[in-house]
Amino acid sequence: MITMQLRFAVLFFAAACGTASASREQQATQKQNVPALLEKLHSSDGSERAKAFVQLHSDSANLKSPEVRSALLDLLDRENHEFDSQLLEAQEKGHPDEGDNDNAGFVEYFGDLVGAVDSFADWNDPRQACILVDANSSDESAFTEEIADHARVTVPCLMKRSASVISMNRAASVPVLVQALAKAKDTLDPGTVQSASRIVLGALQDPDELVRALTIHALAGFGAEDTIPALRKVAEADPEPEVDGHSIRKLAADAIAAIEKRTTGQGEPQLRPQR
Repeated sequence: MITMQLRFAVLFFAAACGTASASREQQATQKQNVPALLEKLHSSDGSERAKAFVQLHSDSANLKSPEVRSALLDLLDRENHEFDSQLLEAQEKGHPDEGDNDNAGFVEYFGDLVGAVDSFADWNDPRQACILVDANSSDESAFTEEIADHARVTVPCLMKRSASVISMNRAASVPVLVQALAKAKDTLDPGTVQSASRIVLGALQDPDELVRALTIHALAGFGAEDTIPALRKVAEADPEPEVDGHSIRKLAADAIAAIEKRTTGQGEPQLRPQR
């Protein structure tokens, strides 16, 4: 259920910006005019941007061009901002379910764009790392693991996104911040660790239920013993009612048990989420 709620964000954005109507096969056969395609990446029409990207992406040689790489980074950055605008609008409307299955084309386009940028991005460059962090819409995936693996550069990006007024952004970034801290605490300066830890603990009191739930889920897999007192407070007093035997209070209690199992008498905790 949690994953489906996150995916809704991508589907909603697709409804707003449109999808590429031409098939991959059709676009791949068109004669490439790279300068013209790069110009279309700046279009105000989302479907035009998507079509231009698909055609550029159909020839892998294009990704070797510094000009194309720079343009795709800028494109992903723009789509992230467009995405945020749509999420904010949806949030202000009370999260209306405006997405539908007809937007699968955009989901594929956005995923391919993220994959293309990831294939050449320099994770040691703060701007590039932050663009990729801002493109993440999952609390748990191979991509989130990659973000966490580059914690020294991505933790500041995650901290900034975790403070977003958009609840979906907080829901997608705080759990990855938990994982990044667990993987790289010894390589981060104490001030950064302290600030990031405050963000994580604050997320346990977030007004959005999804943010609280995903943060607890992440702590179950990656949290240290010093998070247990805060989780106990959640287990005792979270306001969300129990539904069909499930509640955030119970989720917090289960997370405490998982942390204790990982960290008590069993050697070093393993960095694997509890399923």
